[in-house]
Amino acid sequence: MDIGTIIFGIGAGLTWLIVILVLVQLSRFLAKFEQGRQELDSNIIGMAGQLKKLQTTVAEILIEQKRATRLTLEGLDLKKAEMTGDFEIIEEPVPGPGTLAPPSPVPPPPPISIPNQAGPQFPELMK
Repeated sequence: MDIGTIIFGIGAGLTWLIVILVLVQLSRFLAKFEQGRQELDSNIIGMAGQLKKLQTTVAEILIEQKRATRLTLEGLDLKKAEMTGDFEIIEEPVPGPGTLAPPSPVPPPPPISIPNQAGPQFPELMK
């Protein structure tokens, strides 16, 4: 065996060692990458659920805001009509005296009795 063959054998062995170490590191990296991807997927799914809840809340707020805006516009239109006199007075018929039964008198509520409690007594004022 000459020296060239020995150096070639040592170089080939070191090359295979380096290749194996690179493969081990690559497999570790891929395992961590896969774990990170799974965590990221679960986080994205959780955020999607929260965003759906938020979207329904925002939709409810929008509907309420539209209702408030509509009521405000109706109020402003009424105020404008009051100020300019652009409104119609619609008279509704009042039922005659015989059509409705008179309201029954409401009995007054019974007096509330407070039990006599032993508390501080104030002296009577002189006359």
